[in-house]
Amino acid sequence: MSPLSGLRTHFRPEPYPFGPSTVADILFAGLDAHPQRVALIDGDRSWTWSELDVAVAEVAARLSSGVAIHWDLGNSAEAMIGALATFRSGGVWVGDSSDEDRARLAPHLGEVRVISSLDELPVPEDGESQKPIDPHALAAVSFTSGTSGRPKAVAHSQHNLLWPGLVSLEVEPPTEGERIGTPLNQGVVNILVLGHLSALLRGSTTVVMGRTYAEGFASDIEQFSVTRTFVVATMLHDLVESNTVSPLQLASLNRVIVGGSGAKPELLNSFLDRFAVRPTLSYGLSEAPSGVVRESLDDPIGSGRGFPLPHVEVEIVDGEICLRPTASGPWANCWTPTLGYIGEPERTESLLGDGMLRTGDAGHLDADGALSVTGRLSNIIIRGGANIDPLAIEAAVEQLPWVQVALCTGVDDDRLGQKVRVQLVASTDAPTEDELLETLREISSDPIDEAAVVDEVPRNHMGKLIRG
Repeated sequence: MSPLSGLRTHFRPEPYPFGPSTVADILFAGLDAHPQRVALIDGDRSWTWSELDVAVAEVAARLSSGVAIHWDLGNSAEAMIGALATFRSGGVWVGDSSDEDRARLAPHLGEVRVISSLDELPVPEDGESQKPIDPHALAAVSFTSGTSGRPKAVAHSQHNLLWPGLVSLEVEPPTEGERIGTPLNQGVVNILVLGHLSALLRGSTTVVMGRTYAEGFASDIEQFSVTRTFVVATMLHDLVESNTVSPLQLASLNRVIVGGSGAKPELLNSFLDRFAVRPTLSYGLSEAPSGVVRESLDDPIGSGRGFPLPHVEVEIVDGEICLRPTASGPWANCWTPTLGYIGEPERTESLLGDGMLRTGDAGHLDADGALSVTGRLSNIIIRGGANIDPLAIEAAVEQLPWVQVALCTGVDDDRLGQKVRVQLVASTDAPTEDELLETLREISSDPIDEAAVVDEVPRNHMGKLIRG
C-alpha cells in the first residue's frame, strides 16, 4: 500500500509570501546572513549556523531517501540534527511513539527505524545524489495526545511544518539576541515546529531544554538567557508556588506562550505579578499543526478569547470550530493542514471534508471575530439522553477555594448510559468523603453521580487531562 493511500495529497497551495519552501532548506538564509552566529545550544555545547549545516549534511548523507525514522534521543542537539537531516534527505520523521504506534505504521511506511545514537548510522556510499524534495509529500508523522482514545497518526508535509515560524515573523518579529527554548517533548510535532524550526526560521538561536520542574526550568532560562519559551499551565503553577525560584532567574524572558490546556486568569495574573512577564494563551492542535489562534495582548489577561493568525480563517459549523486557509492578503491560500490520519481514510475524510479542517472542538465567534473555545465535542457525556459538558462541571468545581484541579468524565452505566464522575485534587480544607458529593452537587447545575479526592489527575506530556 502506498504510504499516502487515503491521505489528502491534492493540496497544492500558493507558496508562502517569504521564506523557504521546504524544511530541507531551513538553514540556508541564516547561512547567508550570519554563518558564524550561534544557531544551537545544548548545555556546554554550541553550533554556529555554518557548523550546524555541516552536521546536518553529514547525517543526511548517511540516510536513505524515503526511510521512516524515529530518533530516540530525547531533547538533545542530536535529535534536532537528526530531524533536520531526515527532512533534508527526503525521509519521514516519526515523532514520539510507542512500539505499538510504530507497528501500526509498518503496513504504510515499512518498518520505522529507531535510532538511539548517531553512531548507528552507516557510512555514506559514494555517488549518491540528493533527490529533489517535494514540499507537499509525506514528511512527518506525529501521534495525537490520546487523551480520549487511541492516538491517531497525523501526517504532515514539509510545507505544513514551516508556517508557524514564518507567520511568527509577521506577527512578532524577532528581538535582538533572541533565544528560543522549551523543555517540552520535542518529539511532538507542535513542539518541534514552535521550538527548533521556528527559531531557525526566525534566524534566532535555539536552545535545547529538558527540565520541566520549576527549579530546573528556571535554572536553564537563567543560564542560557532564553527570551522566548513555550510551556503548559502546570509549569506556570509550579513556578508561582515555588519557594526557591527567584524572579531574577526568569528576567531574560519577554514572551511566554501557554498551550496544551487552559489556565485560570488568577494563575496568569499571579505569574505576571511575580515574574513581570505576561503569559499568552494559544489554541491549536496537532492536525494544524500547532497554535492557530492567539490571545490578544490588548485584551485583559486570561480573557478566554483569541484571534486567528493571519494564515487561517475560523468559522463555526454546527457548533464546531473549523479552519480554512485565509482567502485574502499575502497569506491567501498558503496554509494546508495535516494530510490526514495514516491508515484511517474514513477519519481523514471526516477531518478534512468540505475543504476545511474540522477540529472536533466546540466554540463561538464574537462580533470582533475573536474565538472562544468552549469544549471538546467528543468529551460530551450522554447521561440518560441528556448531553453533559464536562468542562462546565470542571469550571464550576474549580471555583471552590479548596479545589486545585478537577477532572470530569463519563463512566458506563447500564441504566443511564453514562454516569458523571468528578475527580479532584484538593487542599486540606476539603470536606469529608461523606460530604463531598453533596457539596459538589450544590454548586453544579448539571448532575454529578460520583466524586472522589485524588492525589493527582492523569495528564499527558502536554499537560492535557487524559479523559479516555
